[in-house]
This record gives sequence, structure tokens and C-alpha cells, in this order.
Amino acid sequence: MKPSLNEIKKRTIVMVLAVIAALTALIVRVGYWQIIRGEELTKKAKAQQQGSSIITAARGNIYDRNGKVLAESASVNTLICNPEDVKADGDAAVIASKLSPIIGMDTDKIAKLITKNARYQVIKKRLTTEEADAVKRLLDPSVDKIVAKAMSGIYFEDDSKRYYPFNVAPHILGFTGYDNNGIQGIELTFDDELMGRNGSIETNQNANGTTLSQKQAEYISGAAKGDDVVLTIDETIQHFLEKHLEEAVTENKLKEGAAGIVMNPKTGEILAMSTKPDFDLNNPYDLDQFRKYSLDFGYKTLPDDDGDTEEGETPKPTEDPNALTDEEVAAVRNKMWRNKAVSDTYEPGSTFKIITAAAALEEHVVNLDSSFFCPGFKVVADRKIGCANKSGHGPETFVEGVRNSCNPVFMELGLRLGSDKFMEYFTAFGLTEKTDLELIGEASSIYYHNKMSEVDIATSSFGQGFQITPIQLITAVSAVINGGERMKPQLVKEIRNSNGVIKTYEPEVVSRVISEETSKTMREILESVVALPTSTGKNAYVKGCRIGGKTGTSEKGNREEGKRIASFIGFAPANDPQVVCLIMLDEPQVDNKYGGTIAAPLAGEVIEDILNYLGIEKQYTESELPDVKAEVPDVRGMAEGEARNSVADKNLYVKVVGDGDSVVDQLPKPGVMLNENSTVILYTEKQEKTDMVTVPNLDGMSVNDAKYTLELRGLNFEIVGAGHNEMGGSYAVSQSVKAGESVLPATVIGVEFRQVTSD
Repeated sequence: MKPSLNEIKKRTIVMVLAVIAALTALIVRVGYWQIIRGEELTKKAKAQQQGSSIITAARGNIYDRNGKVLAESASVNTLICNPEDVKADGDAAVIASKLSPIIGMDTDKIAKLITKNARYQVIKKRLTTEEADAVKRLLDPSVDKIVAKAMSGIYFEDDSKRYYPFNVAPHILGFTGYDNNGIQGIELTFDDELMGRNGSIETNQNANGTTLSQKQAEYISGAAKGDDVVLTIDETIQHFLEKHLEEAVTENKLKEGAAGIVMNPKTGEILAMSTKPDFDLNNPYDLDQFRKYSLDFGYKTLPDDDGDTEEGETPKPTEDPNALTDEEVAAVRNKMWRNKAVSDTYEPGSTFKIITAAAALEEHVVNLDSSFFCPGFKVVADRKIGCANKSGHGPETFVEGVRNSCNPVFMELGLRLGSDKFMEYFTAFGLTEKTDLELIGEASSIYYHNKMSEVDIATSSFGQGFQITPIQLITAVSAVINGGERMKPQLVKEIRNSNGVIKTYEPEVVSRVISEETSKTMREILESVVALPTSTGKNAYVKGCRIGGKTGTSEKGNREEGKRIASFIGFAPANDPQVVCLIMLDEPQVDNKYGGTIAAPLAGEVIEDILNYLGIEKQYTESELPDVKAEVPDVRGMAEGEARNSVADKNLYVKVVGDGDSVVDQLPKPGVMLNENSTVILYTEKQEKTDMVTVPNLDGMSVNDAKYTLELRGLNFEIVGAGHNEMGGSYAVSQSVKAGESVLPATVIGVEFRQVTSD
């Protein structure tokens, strides 16, 4: 029976609706794949069709203030593979056996990596030049076609390795990790700026994941180098500071090392900062450099390279004397990487008397002629608190009290200020808050939060009973001497890239703490602390440098254990300070632990080096006679009489050896600089053999005795180092040539002297 028209219409509607439903479902499904899962599927398709490897961006450079590169990135090769390529065209066994001796990896480990179910695998990062060249020879068919074919699937990827050309300031610069990320120091603080943007190389692959031989260049996305960071530090000044601190660690047997900071007091810019012993920036996980200078290496004491243990050290009670546990290695590394100048707090001792004196002058609780009496102690409340001079200083003025570093004088100043005023200045000088220096890990100070008792004020007035960081102290003292303004300490000058400067960091005044008048007075007083041979800072004295400063020796930990921190903070020139230098020597293991004896001369020498380097002319007072040097003339070939006159014209003595008529040789050789009245030896006959001179031991001798002893041996004498060395009471502490060594006649022996002092 033929369907009716209505039935046909109904069937047509059903079919149309079915088609519409099918089309709707199809559109929805396509929309789901395209819109909802589109990005996901695109990535999967791309992953199937293309392999991608990273082009590591070079980190930005770090420069010192003069443009010297302190940190830079060098291109290196990372060895990678596509395990699918290895499976399709290579030979995993050959690859593993060939690579193992070159890159120093176990054969089984390499085999496991190159046969993984993956399309990209890192075999080894940052190959050395020798390793990369050796692998490239394996991949070169012109060297060996069979081996090159077997190595299919092995590739190189560009990477970047951090390099520190000068290897200075490790605690400032920090270092980077395996993935080029900053881990310590400026590398960490400015990681975002230095990091840059990685690029990529995308290679064509078939459905099985093996690499096609077609062009790859069109798939390269370039990396963008990171921004550069310019520091305030000066590499040369940093070198001076590190050299002297390294010597101090050894000479004073510092159990807990040393720290030093050099700052421009007018701007707050840090010119140098160092902690010793330190580490090798180019190998920051290695313990050798720290171990070499450390008395307290960690949990155990490692023997020297010859297998012996240093005198006074205890061998490790273990079968393997070189074995440290992972926990011990981590503890030593943490100590090695710790920046004492920023992350350690300590009682500043008498260096803090600068702050107490400035506050007392500013508040007019004392004047320059105020009278005091020191019997060797002061009774405060129920305590008898002593002075470093047990017998007392007797009657003295305020200025004499500062020069003598007299505790009773400063206790009286603290009590006159009172708890509220004392804490007001303590806070104003920035000693209750972090300085916000551009380094992570700055410690917080430890101080009295509640109202201070009389005993608290008395002990705090001379720098005990609270703890601050070295960076806080040098910032506070800078405010005392720069005209009265507290500056924010600064390590970074600017951020820049190839287009120019992105950001500049200008010197920042936090607040005014004292008046310019008080600051000027304090500079004059502190200069006298160093300039006068009867003052406590006399060992920091250097002719013409006009150094001002203050010594400090503080107790550490349990008072009965005898642990000390010796320190000195000095600045120059005193009438217009350009640099301020803080030296901190932690737990010296020598008889004299006073800052005035072991830290002051070190600071004086650092400051002298810096002033000479900066070209700051010395200012000699009427009482000072600058050392006069003469250059030894070349008189070889001259007649004896003419040669005598030529040498004598330089205010040098002459000694003639031989009976000839003319000079055939001379000692010292021409061009050597000698002090006036030194001796030049003229030889008028050829010497078959010059008799060598054995250098005597001058340790502990006075200036006159050392000079006389050397002259008896036919050697020239020169005073080196800081301090009022020509005054009575000076004793030799070191000499430029070790006792017992043999030298040529007329050799100059430099001798360094100290004077016994207390703080």
C-alpha cells in the first residue's frame, strides 16, 4: 500500500530531525575537541611531530663599579639524546661503551638513560671542552663511519656555565646552581634580573618519535640574555681587604675566622666586604679552600695533604680520616658560605663607644673638658664593673677617656643619658633594625626591648650586653663621621642591558642622627685616638694618612671561657673621610687578643693601601717626617770615585769590596728603592762567588735592636706596616724574609712592629 502524504511528511521530518541531531552532535563534538581540548591536543600533536630542546639563556654579567667583570656566563655543551632515534638507527651498547670513559659515567647508567621510553633525555650537563671534542669525534663520520652510525640519536645542546674571572667576593656574589639559578649572594637576590629568557630548538619527528633529517633552523627560538648588575664594590679594594684578612686568619690563628667591610661613609656604598676563610666561586661545593685556613673545620678535623694533623688539632676518631658524613659536609658548607659581616651578630665592645660618645656630646651631657676619675672600676647599683686598665687611669678629661677607652667614663656617660635617651640614639643609629642590604640572610640585632636598668645602661655604654651585625655597626659609625646623616648601605649601583641603564640606585639618606658640629668634634677626637702614641689606637697609625678610629675587644659566649672578638673601625682622611673600614677577628688563638694590638694595624694597612690606590694625597703634620726613599743608581762601569759620589748624592752609604779601579757589579741592583742612609755595596773586582747572608730572627726585638742586628749582617732595614713603630715599647712581630733564609748582601728586610695596648 502506497504511503500517504502525511506519512511521507512525518518520515521526512524524522529524517531531517535525525540529520539535524547528528549535525548538532558533530558540531558539539568538534567544538569540544577544538575549543575545550584544542590546546591540549595541539600540544600532543606538536609533541608527536616535533622534538624540543632548550637553549639556555646566558645570565647577565655582574660588574664592579669600574666595569670589571666579576661574573659572566660562558657557552658550554650539554650531551642529550633521543632514545627513539637510538632505537631506530643507533646502537645503545656501542654508545654506552664509547661515552663512558669520555664523560666519566658508568656504562649501565648511560645505557639506562639512552633506552628510556622517551624522546628527550639529558645524559650529562656542561661537558668540558675536552669531553665535548672527544664526543664530537665519535659523531664525525669522516673519523669512523661505523661508530658515527652507531652513535645516532646523540646530540649536543647549548648550555651556559657561570664563571667568576677574579674569584673575589664570594659571599657578595654568591653562585648559581645546576640549572643556572642563583643560590647565594647577588646571584640569588637579583636572580630574576640576571636570569634572562630561555630559547628552544624544535626538530621534525615522524609518528614514531624519530628525528627527520629536514631543516631545523626554521624552528629555532632565540634565548634572551639576562640583565647586567653593576655593584658598588671595587675589585682592587676587595683584593686588598681579602689579602689582609687571609693573613690575619693565619697569623692570629682565628678559630672562627675574620670579617671586614670597607664603605664610603658619605654615600653608604660598600667598596669591599669579605669573610675569611671563604670558598672558590668557580667550585663552590669544594671544601679545600675553606679547610686550608680553618682551625675549626667542622665536626672533625681533616689532616693536611701530607697526612699530618696541624699542631693543636685533634685527629678524627675514624678509620677513614678523610671521610665526612653527608650531614657534616652540609654543616661545613653552610659555615663556609655564611657571610659573617651580615649574618652574624656580636657584642661590638669598645668600638661602640663611638656611638655613646656622639650621643653624649649631642645631648650636652658632657663637653670636651668634662672631668672624670678612673680608679680601675665603677660601682653601678650592686655591681663593681671593671676597666681594662685594672689600676685605673686616674683623673682624665672626656677626650682623654675616649683615647684611653676608659670604661668608667663611658658608664658615666650612659647613666647621664638615661635609659630612654640611650635607646633613642640606639634606634636612631639603626641598631634595632636590619639595614636591608641587598643580600639575603641578614641577621637581626639582639637588644633590650624593655626599660634598661642602670647596670644594663652601664654595660651597654661600652658595647656589651647586646649584639649587632658588622654591617649595622659600620653604618652607624659612618653617620657619626660623615656629618651626622645615617645612610642606607648599598651594594648595587645599577641594572642595565644592551639598551642602556634600566634602574639606578642612588645613595639614600635614612635620617639625620647628630649635628655636623658633633660629627666634626668626633672626627677630631677619634683621630687623636690613633695619632697619639699614648692612645689605644696607636697601632693603626700610618704617617700622613690621618686615620681616626676606635679599638674593640669583646667577650663571646660564656664569659669564663675566654673567647674574644678583636676589632677595629677606622676611617680616613679624618678631616674629610673617604673610606671607613671595619675589621673583626673572631676567637684569636694567640696570647694578645686585644683589638688594639691585632686588628688596629690590619685596618691601618688596609686603609693605607686604599688611599694610595685612590690617589688621595697624604697630609703630613709638622711633627711627622715622611719616609724618604732613594732609587739606587746604576754605577756599573764607573770609576770607583765617581760611583761613590753618585751613590752618596742619593744619601746612601757606600761599601766597596775589591781593589779595582772601576765598579763591575753592585748590590742592591739599580732601580731598587732604599730608605735614606741604607747601604749600597760596590764590587770593583769580579766575584767568583758572592757570600750569602743568613737572615736573623728579629721576633720581639725593639726597632733599634732589629736595625743594629741587620746592619751587623750587612743587610738593609726597613719598617713596614702600621703603628707608631719608632716609639719606645715597639716590638717586632714579623719580617719580610723568614729567619734562617739565605739572601744576597744589602738585601732589604722589612720588619713590622707592634705596641702592647688594651681597649
